[in-house]
Amino acid sequence: MAVIRVHFDGALPGAVNMEKDSALLAAHKPGDDPVLRLYRWQPHAVTIGYNQDFENFNRATIEAGGFALVKRPTGGRAIFHAEELTYSICGTSPGPLFGNSLHESYLKINEALVLFLKRLGLQPQVSEGESREAMKSLVCFKSAGKHEIGVAGRKLVGSAQRRTGGVFLQHGSILTGEQHLRLPEFLLPGSPGTGMSLEELTTLTTSLGRELGREISAEDLVRMEQELADCFSQILGLELDVEK
Repeated sequence: MAVIRVHFDGALPGAVNMEKDSALLAAHKPGDDPVLRLYRWQPHAVTIGYNQDFENFNRATIEAGGFALVKRPTGGRAIFHAEELTYSICGTSPGPLFGNSLHESYLKINEALVLFLKRLGLQPQVSEGESREAMKSLVCFKSAGKHEIGVAGRKLVGSAQRRTGGVFLQHGSILTGEQHLRLPEFLLPGSPGTGMSLEELTTLTTSLGRELGREISAEDLVRMEQELADCFSQILGLELDVEK
């Protein structure tokens, strides 16, 4: 039976996480079994999208906090990776499993993410897109782009995808706590997003901790990673092949 290869990588430095995902994308060939990575960040890190510039970010402030600043191989906007469950997935598109376009692959992956959130007792919705003005911000969780997932109108999951040579890599952050709200601290004055108040960003986003009414522990994250992998297995109709 066809499988989805799964890596439970735990917490790693930001540069290592991005190197691992870049290597998976570089090695992936059309028709290969899809690969799912589930991981966290230690130390916490700010990542910026492939097309963003480091010059908008205050490296000194980031490093003074003990955090890393790295670039993702995918697009999208900046994220402060602290309290979250992070996934990446490599697959074939065009193809029968993930469809023939970016839109179709997002929809298929969202089926697994939505199933995961429903299993937690939540009622997620998929965004139809954002305003042109909101697109100017450097901050990923300021607004919900098309295909992104929220609860009660507040963004919970942010994702970005890169496609090349008939394969793709998609990253996603599922917020578990409120530390992502610190991202505007790490922008240089005058950069898009620096004028946003904590209250504004709080009303636009949510987290599993907020929605479930409790702090998400390290043990919770391990269980949730297993649950998310099972959701991908169910939606894709593939057996889990956990990499040792």
